[in-house]
Amino acid sequence: MVEWVRTMPTQAGLERRRPDRRVFIILLLRRLTVYAIGASVLIWAVPRLLVEFGVIGPSPDETIAAAERALEAARTYGATPDMPPFVAAQKELERARSLAAQNHGRDARHASKHAQDLAIEAQRQAIVRRDERRHQAELVYNDLDRQVNELEKLYSSVTPGLDKQQVGELLSLMKATRVVTGAVFLAHEREDFEAVVDGEAKARAAVAQMKSRLEAARR
Repeated sequence: MVEWVRTMPTQAGLERRRPDRRVFIILLLRRLTVYAIGASVLIWAVPRLLVEFGVIGPSPDETIAAAERALEAARTYGATPDMPPFVAAQKELERARSLAAQNHGRDARHASKHAQDLAIEAQRQAIVRRDERRHQAELVYNDLDRQVNELEKLYSSVTPGLDKQQVGELLSLMKATRVVTGAVFLAHEREDFEAVVDGEAKARAAVAQMKSRLEAARR
């Protein structure tokens, strides 16, 4: 009896160290790993497949509406027909509407999603261009404001020594110059930076003409 008791732990230890038991455990762990990977793939792939085939997720009408909102936002940011992504987004949106009307839901969702991506790119380009225009408009405004202030000082220094007829002519021309430059300043106040840049050439020409007349009158 004592001998049997002494040999029990030894036999249990040998049982735990049997090679076939270790192989079984390794195979079990490998299978569990494979099952876990398979489950992860299913968790990742199944929802996407269900969305792809329209079982779950937004309907074609919803994706088209999202693309329309993205396009409208692009317009708000200043996107114009000269931007390729904006034009492409409009065409793709029309294609999505046509596909939806023909009950091609899957293709309509793809087209509207593509339209939305293009519209977002148009938004980005519009924002970049607007910031560039803002910077350019600030440079125009500051420089033109400086030129007009100098012109006003020149006018005030030249006209007191002139006859009435000359003063009247210069005053009329000065008023016209103020109107042209004032339109640029007003556009800047309204943050219409496109109008500021567009009106630069005309305003500078008016200032240059007025300055030339004043310098000629002073001589």
